[in-house]
Amino acid sequence: MAEGPSIFADSLAASANAELLAAFFASVLCGPSGEGAERFLAAEFRDHDPAGDDTGPEGVAAKLAALWLAFPDGRFEPIEIVAAGDRVAVRSRLSGTQAGPFGPLPASGRAIDIAFFDLYRVADGWIAEHWHVFDEAGLMRQLGQGV
Repeated sequence: MAEGPSIFADSLAASANAELLAAFFASVLCGPSGEGAERFLAAEFRDHDPAGDDTGPEGVAAKLAALWLAFPDGRFEPIEIVAAGDRVAVRSRLSGTQAGPFGPLPASGRAIDIAFFDLYRVADGWIAEHWHVFDEAGLMRQLGQGV
C-alpha cells in the first residue's frame, strides 16, 4: 500500500470517520499480527457476517487469528474509502498465500487475491458495526476448489 487508499468524504465529520477506517486497515488488517482492534472497535461492536455475527473486539481478534493462521502473509489493502455521515464504505482486496488450514481446507500453498466491499458504521469515534461481501466463488477457485 505505497500510496494509500483514495479517500472521499462529504463533510469534516465523515472525513474523520474515513481516516479512522484508514488507520484501522493500516494498523490491524494490513499484517498478520491482527492486534490492536480494541483501539478502533466499540466495546459493543457488531460484525454482521453471513457466516455468523461476531461481537466485540474479541470476536474480531478471533476471526483475524484464524485468517492469519491460514494466510500468514495475508493483508487487506484498502483501495477506496468513501464516507458520508456515520457510514464508511471501503473497497479493498485481500491477498496472501494459504499456508495453513482454512476452514475444512488444508493448506494448499496457493496465492489468493480477492475483492472485498465493506460498510462500517462509526459512532463517537469508534467503529460500531460492519457488513461485508466478497468474491467467495473467486476465493474457492483460487484455492483449487471447483465452484
